[in-house]
Amino acid sequence: MADIFLICVIVVGFFLLTVVGLYFVVKYQHPDDKNDAYIPKLVVLLGFVLAGGTVFLLPLDVANNSNFAGCEGFNTAVCGGLNMVLFWDIIYWLIPAWVFILIPFCIFYYEADDGMLMAGTSVGAKPKSKLKEALCYESFVVVIFGLIFAMTYLFMNSTSIPVRDWTGPDFAAGPLYSIGEEFNS
Repeated sequence: MADIFLICVIVVGFFLLTVVGLYFVVKYQHPDDKNDAYIPKLVVLLGFVLAGGTVFLLPLDVANNSNFAGCEGFNTAVCGGLNMVLFWDIIYWLIPAWVFILIPFCIFYYEADDGMLMAGTSVGAKPKSKLKEALCYESFVVVIFGLIFAMTYLFMNSTSIPVRDWTGPDFAAGPLYSIGEEFNS
C-alpha cells in the first residue's frame, strides 16, 4: 500500500512546480508572442516541471524508503510503497527525449516561419510547411545524436576502475590490548 502522505506530497509538488513554471513562462515571454506559440511555451513549462521533478525525486526516494534496510524487498511494511525505480526510469527516459527530440523540434517549428517564406513571396525559395521543415531539421538532429550515442556505446561502454583491497586487523579475534594495559601509540 502506498503512503497517502507521499502521494499528496507528489500532487502538491507537481502543482507548485507547474505554477512556478507558468509564472516564469508568462513573465519572461517575448511581447510579440503574448497570444501565440502555445506549443513551445508548453514544452518550456513541462521542461521546468521535469527539471524540478528531477531535483525533488531524490528526497521523495529517501522519504519513501524511510531509512530502513528492509525496504529493499524483504520487509516493506514500513516503507512508502512507491515504486521508485519506475519513477527514476521515467525521469531518465523523459530527459533525453525532451533535450534531443522535443525541444529541438519546437525550436525548428517556431523558427520555420519567417513571414516571407511561408507567404510565398521569398525570392528563389519554395514554400514548405512549417511541420515539414521542422521534421527535416529534427531528423538531422536525431541522426547526429543517434550516431554519437551509438558510437560511444559501442566503443566506450565499459570501464576499468582500479581498486585497492585493504585489510586491517581482525577485531573479531579479540581486543588489540587488554583492559589493564595502557595503550601506547
